[in-house]
Amino acid sequence: MGPPVARQHGNFMVLQEKVPHTFSQIFDLNSDTADVLAELGYRYRVLSLSLPCSPPGNTPQLDLLGEQMRRRLPHVPLATEAARGALYVSPVLFAALDRVNFQLLIGYPVSGRSVQGTVDYLLRGKNEVVVAGAREADLTRGFTQMAAQMIALSEQAAAPKVVSRHARRAGKARRAQRGESTRPPQRPLPLVYGAVTTGTVWQFGLLDNAQKGVVQDTEEYLLPRDLERLVGTFASLMTEEKVNLVAS
Repeated sequence: MGPPVARQHGNFMVLQEKVPHTFSQIFDLNSDTADVLAELGYRYRVLSLSLPCSPPGNTPQLDLLGEQMRRRLPHVPLATEAARGALYVSPVLFAALDRVNFQLLIGYPVSGRSVQGTVDYLLRGKNEVVVAGAREADLTRGFTQMAAQMIALSEQAAAPKVVSRHARRAGKARRAQRGESTRPPQRPLPLVYGAVTTGTVWQFGLLDNAQKGVVQDTEEYLLPRDLERLVGTFASLMTEEKVNLVAS
């Protein structure tokens, strides 16, 4: 049996029920972001997010990185995701890692109830941030795919952990001795952040489980012009446990 496909309903595509779709298939739907997210149970809005930004740091390193981007761009065609990742995405994330400590996972597998696949980059610190390269440099469909990745990551966090029979027995015995429940409740991540990028253009998003909504930021970051601000935003999201967002 072939991979699951969406089926036509009215003027938009509908995901097959009880069949997991890959992130690539979400991108290939070419449907409105609102329609796709509605199928996944989330409301979609476009708002201005006031994301935090740490004070300038490792400035000489960023100045050099920005100059390297300007100098190399005319000589490196950005026709592939690999080229965009090597010239722009990875250097930005490593610059943030040089400023603050967090876990940077590359090619991280994620599986939710309705969508699954591999996340290009996952940043884990005080918060979790999905970073997705936009296929075909299509920021619109790339955002839809990235939103599905945020949803899957949140759902995966709430899924029961699969452990061996012996480990379950040992854990059950330990919890019983401590008077704890043998089935601790699981819940989705309350907030998940995301960034989708064509390499030179970056855009953030936010998944808010309390509101069952996904917000797409109206602002775009352009490299190398906004390098310092972009790195500062990632650094803040990794180090501020409670990020106060103002959406207008």
